[in-house]
Amino acid sequence: MTTSFRDKLTILCQYAEEYWLEHWGYRLMPARQKRFIKELQKRQTIRVAFFALDIAMWKYQGLYRQLESDRRFELHIILSPTINHDRRQQLDNLQKMRAFFTEQGMPYHDWRLEDNEPPLDVRHEINPDIVFYPQPYHGVFHPKHCFLQFTDRLIAYYPYCYLQASTAYNYDGPFQNIAWKLFYFDRYSMQDAQHFAKNKARNVVVTGYPSSDIFMRDEPSTAWHDEDHKRKHLIWAPHFSLANEGTSFSRSNFLNLCDFMVQLAERYQEQLQIAFKPHPSLYRELCKHPEWGQERTDAYYQKWATMPNTQLETGDFVDLFRGSDAMVHDSGSFVIDYMYFNKPVMFISKDINLIKREVSKLCQMAYDQHYIGKDQNDILQFIEDVVLAGNDPKQAERANFLHKTLLPDNGKSVAENTYEDIVRSLGLQ
Repeated sequence: MTTSFRDKLTILCQYAEEYWLEHWGYRLMPARQKRFIKELQKRQTIRVAFFALDIAMWKYQGLYRQLESDRRFELHIILSPTINHDRRQQLDNLQKMRAFFTEQGMPYHDWRLEDNEPPLDVRHEINPDIVFYPQPYHGVFHPKHCFLQFTDRLIAYYPYCYLQASTAYNYDGPFQNIAWKLFYFDRYSMQDAQHFAKNKARNVVVTGYPSSDIFMRDEPSTAWHDEDHKRKHLIWAPHFSLANEGTSFSRSNFLNLCDFMVQLAERYQEQLQIAFKPHPSLYRELCKHPEWGQERTDAYYQKWATMPNTQLETGDFVDLFRGSDAMVHDSGSFVIDYMYFNKPVMFISKDINLIKREVSKLCQMAYDQHYIGKDQNDILQFIEDVVLAGNDPKQAERANFLHKTLLPDNGKSVAENTYEDIVRSLGLQ
């Protein structure tokens, strides 16, 4: 996808605005938002826009249904695959989103990228009052969909995964400081926001982890090709970062494990069904890697899609998690997520203490529920002793962590908590 001169100019202007907002402008937002809410209270209908990057990051299903039942809200879903991905991956994300929202009976505003049509000009075509984003970063969305288009409206946010790192990067960006509502998960993320954010978390509301509403449903899994469950179902979920430079974010083990995991699938062909669940950005990073490129990357992904006891999973992961028996990963976003399923899990890290030093208290506790592997031998031992033999000494500890720490303590769903706060904050009760 090419970027026009006008788009480039818009991006430059947005960078300048972002700088101003980050250092000074965020102080003006509370008064600005308060005036806008007074205007909304005079209206019969409030327009709400949800930006959707891809299905894996769509966390607004429950909230959408809550708002849908309230006639005061007019809802719009805008398909907006990230501009950071190449055209092929953008089209794949679009196809998956179209299929999902169509199946759910949820109308959406499309982006006919395959026909080279421009994205919807949301500001002029919908003119939303409230906008929900799945990511808070500049440069992820097309300039017409960037949050900087809506600084005079009410910007809101569910993080698409649990915010692990206790760093300013997660809590002190321009988006976080100017947003109307940041719906965070627990007191630990609230404390981090109060510590790092320039606005001292004045816009943070603790509602619970939105994914938990979906995770805790008692539904059958249809994601696994081994439908009769004759083999144990193992997930391998590698992170996208290909460097391993001794930081908590740059921790990938993919290059060290890619051939080994294929050999493992061949070795345990009768005992294991393995799902390769790469981070959505891994494909892009491999295509750019000097020793890989697109041809080798395509061949590798295709191998996982066609081996007799493996499958390639690039879409939603909930159904996959629900039908699994265990997981091996180094992806931070799954550290909390997989805990809701109480299945044995191994995290791959050569220095787990380095990672734990930079994450929140809750994440530190979640890592303690993991088996930790440093190398291929540790993975083999995990598969032999825990996955295949069923020796899982951490099972009771994980169950206790789930019920006492992760689940909402007020008996309501996260979607209900969020909806009630929105209605109350808008003065609509």
